Amino acid sequence: MFDFLNSGTLEKLIVESWGKIDRPGKSEKTFTSFINPDEFTINYNVFVENNNIPGKNGTVGNFLGTQPLELTLKFYLDGTKTTGKELDVTAKIKEFYEAVGYDGKEHRTRYLRVRWGKLVLLRSEQYALDCVLKSASVQYKLFKPDGTPLRAIINATFTEANSYEAKEAEEGNKSPDLTHVRVVKEGDTLPGMVYNIYGDMKYYFEVARVNKLDNFRNLQPGTKIFFPPFDKNVKAKKANG
Repeated sequence: MFDFLNSGTLEKLIVESWGKIDRPGKSEKTFTSFINPDEFTINYNVFVENNNIPGKNGTVGNFLGTQPLELTLKFYLDGTKTTGKELDVTAKIKEFYEAVGYDGKEHRTRYLRVRWGKLVLLRSEQYALDCVLKSASVQYKLFKPDGTPLRAIINATFTEANSYEAKEAEEGNKSPDLTHVRVVKEGDTLPGMVYNIYGDMKYYFEVARVNKLDNFRNLQPGTKIFFPPFDKNVKAKKANG
């Protein structure tokens, strides 16, 4: 279900935040975990319609679709300096809610991307989950004599949220005349990714232009890249049709 690759370096779980669902460019806000989670849960549910067959025992389960993935995890905050680092617990909680919560300009909660190093999620070979906050609660554990919190746990559940176009592309087949979406993994290059989609590296300048990649020679892991169909593929499809 998961693929953990040990790079030998500590990578913090981060939550990147945008006001728009297409998540353009670099994240507008970022929340970085103080202590990485020691566990988390990913829920994957399937819609099935059970139909009875006249004269037969049992039912036939017809696949109707899947529900969005849900990721549940805990963020541990420790301001006692036992970790060797100082932390203002109240300020860190505020930072979390500013990154994931309500956006007054957009009149809704913000669009997020949760990622943690080389953690691969359940489907689409994703190294990140595009999502929104479903729920969050804060459990305060320790206080100073004046009531200032010293330790707290943020319990958060995120639900998958993507644009219709991106979801269609992720669930599409392997044909090069359909739009595809890929999330950059460590070591990926744009020419290599282009070759895997189109069978030819010559389109990588066009893909860079479509995705507004200023520095496509240094792709950042977790970046989502769209691979659109090209005119020659569309024409070939019409000619063969």
